[in-house]
Amino acid sequence: MSILYVDTEHEKILRDDALAPAHRGKVERALARLSDAAGEAASCIHFRDVSFRTLEQLSPTAVVLSGSTTDWAEYNFDDFEGLFEIVRAAPAPILGICAGHQLIGYAYGARWGPLGVLQEGETDPDPNFGRGQRKESGFLSISINPDCSLFRELGESATFFQSHYWQLEEIPAGFIARASSRWSPIQTIEHLEQPVFGVQFHPENFDDAHPDGETVLRNFFARARSR
Repeated sequence: MSILYVDTEHEKILRDDALAPAHRGKVERALARLSDAAGEAASCIHFRDVSFRTLEQLSPTAVVLSGSTTDWAEYNFDDFEGLFEIVRAAPAPILGICAGHQLIGYAYGARWGPLGVLQEGETDPDPNFGRGQRKESGFLSISINPDCSLFRELGESATFFQSHYWQLEEIPAGFIARASSRWSPIQTIEHLEQPVFGVQFHPENFDDAHPDGETVLRNFFARARSR
């Protein structure tokens, strides 16, 4: 048994000699964090290679969908069809992170879009990422619903690492919203019948001063093992 980490990054990053090493390092760090939180080995697969056959062969305890840095306009969404089928069927518990969260919503027909254009007086925290767009960036506090199993032991607010300028604009059918922030009212979604969750933040990017992301990962994997 293992954790399957689905890399949602665009292939252009994977093929870029300058960008690929940093991306591989990010994936390796995420795998280490997931493995530690789950107490099981974690392996990575690119989203284009996801299918029911793959999941039958690997039999993962849970599936985690990664974030990405490439604008959605550069993707061919036909390439996501295998992943969307898995998301809708949920043969294993699923956690979508950032872009993965947005893809879960998209798979269920929810609208998505940017947080908005920067207004006069607003500072761009990362001009190299979504230039000119409003962003949530760095460790930020959000309001959470403690009834959600992901947030067990965290109370009504928690701090997580954010890095996004795109978001879900509506709750997908069959889900409920479980967290919100100043700019993103749909920070977390939970399916009402299946163990499928999406989080706009990055729980895998935690540190000693901001440990709440690790709690979310451990709670998700505990839920996955109990299924």
